[in-house]
Amino acid sequence: MIRLMQQQGATREDIIAFIKKAKTKNLSPKLDVCKNFENTKLKPVLPDDAPIAVVLFAGGGGIEAGMLQAGIRPVIAVEHDPNKPDLSRAIAKSHHYNFSEYGCRIIQLTVQEVVQSGFIGFPRRPDYLHASPVCANFSQAHM
Repeated sequence: MIRLMQQQGATREDIIAFIKKAKTKNLSPKLDVCKNFENTKLKPVLPDDAPIAVVLFAGGGGIEAGMLQAGIRPVIAVEHDPNKPDLSRAIAKSHHYNFSEYGCRIIQLTVQEVVQSGFIGFPRRPDYLHASPVCANFSQAHM
């Protein structure tokens, strides 16, 4: 931005004023959904007719947080890792805590089990389907 200002012929004083203003500017707290989910005043409010989404391999809910900011209501999230059931239950509990008020149900089955059941209880035509398979093997936490 400063380079652009220089190219456009801004004075040194204008550039310094711009930098000072940028340093003192308070960012909107709505920019960081995950940190603000404890503060219910900052949670997104969705209309009843918001588009709906189903999330497979839900994890902690990062995708759902982004969906809410985009005006999309996650209605079902599938989260279960049979190799790490305790961790998976804890993740599902956290997910429920953060997204149940939006009507999101957490399904504690593997995606394969959900498929075998014929997707019982799932909306037949969700507006969005998000599936991002487990990436724990690539995580620095190796969980």
